[in-house]
Amino acid sequence: MRKLRHMRIIALLLLPFLTFGQSHEEAKKLLNQVYESTLALETQHITFTNTIEVPSNGGMKKRSSNGELFAIGQKVRVKTDAFEFLSDGSKAYLIYPEDEEIEVAATDEETSLAPADILKNYQNGYSYKMAGRATEKGKTIQYIRLKPVTSEEVKEILIGVNMNTMLLDNYTQFGNNGSNNIFTVDTYQVNTALDASMFDINSAEFSGYYRL
Repeated sequence: MRKLRHMRIIALLLLPFLTFGQSHEEAKKLLNQVYESTLALETQHITFTNTIEVPSNGGMKKRSSNGELFAIGQKVRVKTDAFEFLSDGSKAYLIYPEDEEIEVAATDEETSLAPADILKNYQNGYSYKMAGRATEKGKTIQYIRLKPVTSEEVKEILIGVNMNTMLLDNYTQFGNNGSNNIFTVDTYQVNTALDASMFDINSAEFSGYYRL
């Protein structure tokens, strides 16, 4: 009887760790499923809102901008009010239409807002935990909370998965300095016809642009 009591006590002590392990694996598995679903898409056309929140005078100063994302396979183009991002599948570029300048980006995954790149960035170096579900505008959103193993800049990340489509719906990056970076999908169209020339950095569209 004493042995059985000890086993029960040990089981109760281990339960929180076992539950955490299950949640970790379940959350990471879901992220991988969304990543694979995104990679399988032939084309993507997304409209989104990107909001930056910065602490200011005891409150939060917000700045939002709208944008569009186009993707064919590994080729991605993002258009925002301030700049454009383009990856032709081999190199990535930052484009400033107002100044007619093109700059080679350090790496496409670090600068890209493409859902596949966002999800790939968070496949390693984080702990994962299911963070509840919500119904938003008729969509069932499963949230996943990620904490970096080591990071001086990022406190945690909250990713929202649209369970109806198994695609990214939103993500929020919480900074250690109190700032937040929020990306929200407004519309998500998949497998529709796109003009492949929009991913050609040497096309006539960019004729005369200064290359940094």
